[in-house]
Amino acid sequence: MPSPVTDAAPPPSLHPLRTVTGPPLRTLPAPHLLAALWRWADREPDRPLLSARDGEHFRALTAGQVRSTVRALAAGLIGLGVAPGDRILLLSRTRREWVLLDHAILAAGAVTVPVYDTASASQIATILANSGARVALVETAEQREVVVRAAGSAAALDHTLVIEEGALDRLQAGGVAHVDEVDARLAELRGEDLAAVLYSSGTTGEPKGCELTHGNLTANVRQTVEQVPELFTPGARTLAFLPLAHALGRMQVHAAIDQGVEVAIATDLDRLTEELPLVQPTFLVVVPRLLEKVLAGARSKAQDAGRVKIFDRAMDIAQRVSDGRRNGTRVSLGTRLQHRLFDRLVYRRLRDALGGQVGAVICGGAALAPEIGRRFDGIGIPVLEGFGATETAPIVAGGPFDPLHHGTVGRPYPATTIQLAQDGEILVRGPQVFRGYRGDPDATAAALRDGWYHTGDLGAVTGDGHLRIVGRKKDILITAGGKNVVPGPLEDRIRAHPLVEECVVVGEQRPYVTAIIWLDLAAAARLLADDGMATTGPAADGEAGSGRLTPEAERLLRSHLDDAVADANRTVSRAESIGRYTIADEVLSLAAGSLTPTTKVRRAVVLEHFAADIERLYAAR
Repeated sequence: MPSPVTDAAPPPSLHPLRTVTGPPLRTLPAPHLLAALWRWADREPDRPLLSARDGEHFRALTAGQVRSTVRALAAGLIGLGVAPGDRILLLSRTRREWVLLDHAILAAGAVTVPVYDTASASQIATILANSGARVALVETAEQREVVVRAAGSAAALDHTLVIEEGALDRLQAGGVAHVDEVDARLAELRGEDLAAVLYSSGTTGEPKGCELTHGNLTANVRQTVEQVPELFTPGARTLAFLPLAHALGRMQVHAAIDQGVEVAIATDLDRLTEELPLVQPTFLVVVPRLLEKVLAGARSKAQDAGRVKIFDRAMDIAQRVSDGRRNGTRVSLGTRLQHRLFDRLVYRRLRDALGGQVGAVICGGAALAPEIGRRFDGIGIPVLEGFGATETAPIVAGGPFDPLHHGTVGRPYPATTIQLAQDGEILVRGPQVFRGYRGDPDATAAALRDGWYHTGDLGAVTGDGHLRIVGRKKDILITAGGKNVVPGPLEDRIRAHPLVEECVVVGEQRPYVTAIIWLDLAAAARLLADDGMATTGPAADGEAGSGRLTPEAERLLRSHLDDAVADANRTVSRAESIGRYTIADEVLSLAAGSLTPTTKVRRAVVLEHFAADIERLYAAR
């Protein structure tokens, strides 16, 4: 049964600034994305640059070795007939070969078209047709078969090479006679030349191909380095595990190489817990869900050990210390003493879980609950949120370390201007803004107007120039009573609860606002087991669709979810608050089309798939 929830308070006010601009860039961006690698190979050829796991260690390729390999691979592509400006599909999970091939494509004067390894055949077919890719570089034989079928009669695709079947060796062997041509093509590269066509994740429709130039990407590298120079100090290193088809994951690698920072490439997400201590990164680039899972996992272990009250107290003290540090308020002696005690008992273990050396985390891709950022800050790992899009290469705001305001996405990057339209939409102007959508002049004209990129996100600016994201313009709900409701903040607040995996707020032309909540199955199972409660539902065995929750189990879970929804309602007016909610018994997935490859929710698909659940929320009250 849906649950009624009431309790509301007015939202906090924000400073009514409309335009904010970052400082000027102090140095010019590199002429193209290969310049940094070539520079390090000339100056410090033995500098460790790109590492991957080898047994129980990570082994690094030096700058000289990376350049030599990239040059040989680029020559191999030229040997296949790749011409400057040709598009090359790159379909693989995150691995060191991805980075080498990406650089080789660029060194040949060609254009990388990254594709998520989770992409469907229909998505690949769309990307092949739109990009006109001549060569496909894929990871596995299975992916080759998908690409070949998806290409169909597409005349553009001439070659498909498989990484796990010796593609790199084949390219290097076939390029011996073309190495000099690589240097000639590099000499011709300019900032205005196309470097990549990145396909957006498509939360509101089919993905569009964002055309990013060398100038867009090198500008964003330089902006990142100048905005957060603390990340790139001597001895810095990072572990890359985000999809490299994602603009944020790619920027992590480009910025690190630009600064000569060693980039370790994670084997896969399932091995992060063992590989973080092996690499001991000094900074990470993550999405919010990883940070949420780190804290949820630590709390679960504390609960199993009968120390959950100590853990919760430690998190409360961490937040207090962070608030005092960031707000300039006095922290009591008692709080400081408790913080010192919990540093030994709790915080050190959390820092060790991330490798023990992480001095900062960059978080993007979705909204991070402010309390998560405050807790990590109090633990000793400041989290800097950022904001951007594939169309902006990708970052337009983020940092700096001082001042750091939780709940915002930082200040505009250097040489970047952010303006709020009259309806609150965030508009961006800067050198990182893309040149348009491939083959779609209408979409380009709608997104780029008078030199401004229209993000589709709604924002506000604090009194000291930090940007706060309010929600998506297309996601605004208008209730039957005419009230505009921005679902994002409500969803973020509920999603921060340990029991919640996902939340979608509903209310378009409805008498009141409701929500669909997806449980974190592991957390729900632990809660029910601790209470000695049996269930035939998905929380019992972790399998979607295995049955519904027993009435007793549902009542216990709802008692906790009621608190989460009431907490979210306190941040909005009564007319915007969630009146009822339901627990979904079908998971969100890529296969069902309800999630994008970057695990963002496709709202329109959810509303269609869960229409019956939504109707029950409004059936009777």
